[in-house]
Amino acid sequence: MTEDQNNDNSFILSLQSFYEKWSNPSQLRESRIPHIVIGFILLVFSFLIFQQMNAVSPRIANILLFGIIFVGTFLLVALYHERQITIIFVSCGISLLLASFLFDSFRWSSVVLPAGEPYHGMMEWEVLAVVFGMSILVEATSETGLFDWLIIRMLKISKGSVFPLFVMTFLLTFALSTVLANVTAMILISSMILTVSNGLDYDPTPFLLGAVLATSLAGMATLISSLPSILVGSRGDIEFVEFLVVSIPFLIFAIPLTILYLRRVFPPEQIPLGKSSQDSLDTQMILSLDEWGVVEDRQRFYLAALSLILTIIGFILADSVFGIPIGVVAIIGGILAIVLTQSDEHRLLHELNWDTLLFFAGLFILVGTLEATGILEDLAHSLTDISRGDIVFAGGLILIISSFVSGILDNIPVTAAFIPIVESFPATDSNPQYLWFMLLFGGAFGGGLTPFGSAASILAISILSKEGRPLNFVYFMKKLVPISLLLLAFSGVYLTILGFVFHRI
Repeated sequence: MTEDQNNDNSFILSLQSFYEKWSNPSQLRESRIPHIVIGFILLVFSFLIFQQMNAVSPRIANILLFGIIFVGTFLLVALYHERQITIIFVSCGISLLLASFLFDSFRWSSVVLPAGEPYHGMMEWEVLAVVFGMSILVEATSETGLFDWLIIRMLKISKGSVFPLFVMTFLLTFALSTVLANVTAMILISSMILTVSNGLDYDPTPFLLGAVLATSLAGMATLISSLPSILVGSRGDIEFVEFLVVSIPFLIFAIPLTILYLRRVFPPEQIPLGKSSQDSLDTQMILSLDEWGVVEDRQRFYLAALSLILTIIGFILADSVFGIPIGVVAIIGGILAIVLTQSDEHRLLHELNWDTLLFFAGLFILVGTLEATGILEDLAHSLTDISRGDIVFAGGLILIISSFVSGILDNIPVTAAFIPIVESFPATDSNPQYLWFMLLFGGAFGGGLTPFGSAASILAISILSKEGRPLNFVYFMKKLVPISLLLLAFSGVYLTILGFVFHRI
């Protein structure tokens, strides 16, 4: 057989393989080609609409164009989460290039200048500093075994009993989520839940769904417990202690209420599966676990705990005593943890979650270009017109709208998009922080309205699916939507009473 014949045969086999692959409907659905085709069609359709609208009203056309880019970006991030940084930065590049052509007032320096007066820039450098510093602190602290020690200690205290274990799992998730990123806390706690559930023959579903609610509550516990709270605290000029004065009384009621609700929808007697295996753990084995076995160096363990405590104290005293931004405190805390634990700074920086920092930088650029169209200012004026300047009515609208939009998109871009709207609302000297807290609480509880409303819920569903316990949309909403709506209503009433009866916000 000649070389030409071999080439012809290989070409025919390649065509045949290509046809068999793409003629199979299931393989076609699993590929990204349908999404790419649909995206291309929508892009062409959007461009045609933009051309038609631009001839009538350039401003409306710009709002439509950048609005589609913003929403489309986060829909793509939801579909291809593993490529979120690529998607974000491609969208940023397209947005900035379009802005430079369409906006006469656009300046490239606005991309890196701090947001707000007097620069009108896009970048929230203080938020990035907090995320950077806390990421270093958590990495340095976790490698000493501090968080693993907490998990084993909790398991021993509960002795494997269903309801005590459930409550302690909820509280530990809440505590970890106030220090760690929600996803990081969920990864740590889910591995413990699966280990314990498989060993004790318990259904992991109630524990993981309870952990999702715990991360939502933790997201508004402190000024540094979630990325939306950092955003709101930075732009709303809220101090660490001021934040705690608002969040702690709410949590004192909300946490027991949530636990009692979960006990009702997940009765403790139904959590054991009754299929005990030879691998099941007994009480004696649980009590014999050594929490210090995960700690290689007790001195580093105590120093890591000390650095964490000192950093939290620094956040409390940052503005009132030292007069420095919380971003500076976070970076000092990260450096302190490296020095005290003698961690390898090169390895820590290599393992740092740079994705989060880059995601935020891209988010600020996208929101900045969207704000330049005037759409957020228009929304603020519409909010003022609808509420007729009534701050209570405006707060209720922000709480409801931000929560339901957060159930579709992640609460991080929703919070970032609403910040200019809150800033544009006519300020009141008596209640300067009321709308800020309404925005934060709305975004926090909106994540429990749908299975894809928060990263924690997506992770929990993914883990259960891998364990052979897939959750459908209806089951998730049936279990979590009632308590999410209840907490949402309770937060609105609480903040209104706190603001207009006690005049605390």
